Amino acid sequence: MAATPSAARAQIGEGMGPPRQQEQPPAEIEAKKLSKLPKQTKFVEAEYPAEAMEKGLETDVVLLLDINAQGKVDNVGITQVGQPPGIGFDEAAILAAQQFEFEPAEMDGKPIAIQLQYKYKFRLKPKAPPPPAAATTPDGGAPAPAATVTPIKPTREPVVNFSGMLRERGTRLPIAGAVVTVFREDVNGKAVGFEAAADAEGKFRFFDLPPSDWKVLVEPAGFYPFRTTETIRPNEAVDVTYYVERGVYNPFDVTVTATRPRKEVSRTVISAGEIDKIPGASGDPLGVVQNFAGVGRAPFGFAGLIIVRGAAPEDTQIFVDGSIVPNIYHFGGLRSVIPVGILDSIEFYPGNFSPQYGRATGGIIDVQIKRLQPKKIGGYADVNIFDTGVFLEIPLANKGGVAVAARRSYFDVLLNAAVPDNATNSFITAPRYYDYQLVANYRPAPAHDIRVFVFGSDDRLALLFGNPADLDTEAATNRLSATATFYRTTASYKYVPNTKLENNLRVSWGQDWQNFNAGRLFFEFSLLSGQLRDNFRYKFSDKWTLHAGLDSLISSTDINIRLPLPPKEGEPPMEFNPNNTISRKLDNEVFFSQAAFAELEWKPTPRWLILPGFRVDYFSRIHQTVPQPRLTARWQFIDKFTAKAGVGLFAQEPFFDETDAAFGNPALKSEIALHTSAGVEYKPQPHLTFDVTGFYKYLWNLVSFTDRVVDDGMGGTKPLLYDNNGKGRIYGLELVARHEFANKLTGWIAYTLLRSERLDSGESEYRLFDFDQTHILTMVGIYQLPKNWQIGSRFRIVSGNPSTPVIGSVFNASADRYDPIYGGVNTSRNPLFHQLDVRLDKRWIYKSWILGTYLEIQNVYSQANFEAPLYNYNFRQSGKVSGLPILTILGVRAEF
Repeated sequence: MAATPSAARAQIGEGMGPPRQQEQPPAEIEAKKLSKLPKQTKFVEAEYPAEAMEKGLETDVVLLLDINAQGKVDNVGITQVGQPPGIGFDEAAILAAQQFEFEPAEMDGKPIAIQLQYKYKFRLKPKAPPPPAAATTPDGGAPAPAATVTPIKPTREPVVNFSGMLRERGTRLPIAGAVVTVFREDVNGKAVGFEAAADAEGKFRFFDLPPSDWKVLVEPAGFYPFRTTETIRPNEAVDVTYYVERGVYNPFDVTVTATRPRKEVSRTVISAGEIDKIPGASGDPLGVVQNFAGVGRAPFGFAGLIIVRGAAPEDTQIFVDGSIVPNIYHFGGLRSVIPVGILDSIEFYPGNFSPQYGRATGGIIDVQIKRLQPKKIGGYADVNIFDTGVFLEIPLANKGGVAVAARRSYFDVLLNAAVPDNATNSFITAPRYYDYQLVANYRPAPAHDIRVFVFGSDDRLALLFGNPADLDTEAATNRLSATATFYRTTASYKYVPNTKLENNLRVSWGQDWQNFNAGRLFFEFSLLSGQLRDNFRYKFSDKWTLHAGLDSLISSTDINIRLPLPPKEGEPPMEFNPNNTISRKLDNEVFFSQAAFAELEWKPTPRWLILPGFRVDYFSRIHQTVPQPRLTARWQFIDKFTAKAGVGLFAQEPFFDETDAAFGNPALKSEIALHTSAGVEYKPQPHLTFDVTGFYKYLWNLVSFTDRVVDDGMGGTKPLLYDNNGKGRIYGLELVARHEFANKLTGWIAYTLLRSERLDSGESEYRLFDFDQTHILTMVGIYQLPKNWQIGSRFRIVSGNPSTPVIGSVFNASADRYDPIYGGVNTSRNPLFHQLDVRLDKRWIYKSWILGTYLEIQNVYSQANFEAPLYNYNFRQSGKVSGLPILTILGVRAEF
């Protein structure tokens, strides 16, 4: 096989007619400003698809390469798919192109990033032909010399009398490089035809076509043939726009981003195209994380909890475009605040993550916002049973783009319509949420990239009780309300002046408000925060690269609260007592956390990668500096097999209430975790990966409830409430088989075997953690059907969570009720959870827009999964609280 690069972004077609002076394509004009064009220095031959080789198939795949200032390939897109689609040509070409290397392009002698169109030709190697016979004339003499042809110069400039544009039907994107053929029969009945190829903007032109009815054929690879007839008349020019329908409209084969080289022991990356179609997630990006290896199932009503490798949900940090976001979910965890329209991908690290991440002992979820490069004004409107969302993106010349998005739920409209006016309890504001996003990126020069991202959300609920006693027997109001609001603004500047240096500076700021009011009980919270992150990279040589940076976080907090002590992990559910409350008021409490990190990337041989790293955090609230050394290594010991291992320390400070003088213990220090993991990856095919990872985590300095008392400094004592004497251990095994999109199929199987235990302060024996789940099996599959249909399914089997059993009860005369008597903490376990979800998608392609519908059925066989016990008044009899039965979600999306 062979591969042929093209120096222009897209080929320019040669129209038919008399010889003429050709127009230059835009890329050639741009190239004149370059002092040096990119030159390929490393070519990797693609693996020829076995099925294509057996059938003797050959094709061309046209790629669009983003080559950075170091000559590496950052992104690989497809502008023309291989034929027939789905046989493996595209995947093989992408995998090979990701490994290409170039001498970078230069402008004024300085390396710059550039975009390059590259045609990869799949050709079967022919058998060696027999030696050619010597050429002779019929009489055996030497052959006559070839004739000399002298072109005739035209006497006038050619005239364009048939031109047009090729657009992809539905998306309106230009179809670059496609060949347009016109043909007819002449007076002698002989076929006459001409061809022209579309340029980068999809434009084509023919010169001096004779007047006649011309049949037109457009048949780009990956598209359905387009046929029509145009009439060319004397002294008239015909200009047309043809909308050609793609064979398959699938998010997986439009643009493929080059995979960043693996450095971590475990990392899962999922693209926006996959997220949008995975069953069970309702199209929500962070809902997909629940299907990854090592992630436990959140209990019913707490879908926003993300339980990573047996850690508490609060031990996992969520980043959005480099900014920490504490409230990523709307009420109840039903939807996250990030729509799929502005999303590029989600990167998930269950442990042993890079030193650039910190303040977490569990895992890291990094939501990557897409880098805008729109070729047209476009977007979508999505309507489903939860909310309505809109998205619009606008190009900024060829240097970036701007996108805006917004969503609003309408539970309030439906509930207010369903609840009668004379109801005992009624909604003042039924549950409702909205969120908004704006992202803009601009690249004024190849070395400079500027980006701004603004997003926020607002959730509100207000309930009016007919009888105040229904809320609180001593309530002074009959109203319950709750609000949660936040906004974030992130600005970043990326500077890449040469092949060795790169710096990425991010600054974010924003505010969070939370309010809860239920009579005498209330909680008012305001947090103003700012974060600065600077990531610096310097490449000393091919073997040594340094990554270093700063990570600063500052906050100002206002709190006004009157509530009982919040429940903690490991405590059995207690009867709510509104009289046992604590009041606290804080104004403008300022705290900061400063961190510095460094990681050295060392490649002693091409098969080894060793990453020693170090992070140090200072937490002003607890007045503590915590050093955290880390080490990761990867070794490709044979082709297709890679061994990996990691060890490191990770720290996070206690919660605010735990270090508060009224609610906790101001002397608490940070919690520490030791992460160790090791495993093997096997990649037998470009689209197929098998991964086995074992892990062990040891935790100490855990904040734990204690009944100890201390001197209050005034001659008395007071309860200590919390200390740092808790410990934990977590160990398990993760097995993953992942099938990237190929042969119309994508999906994965993830199985986790896990045990998570805690040792409480003052105890001598470990107990099960609240969210310990021994077995977690998730199977996800999506299959592309003909005529723009797509079907997917998800099946989950998960061990039930541990629970604390009720072994009896005692009558409380003063409160006139029965109080439960509990057995050992988490000595029982809920029944097994299992559920099947199915999703069906269909698209109708119109000239300038696409109509899509989707039907998602969750819990197809309506399994009544056990979620919690439900006891009668004296705890002698019990039933169960079950999860949702079968749930049908219908949505419509219009894309333009």
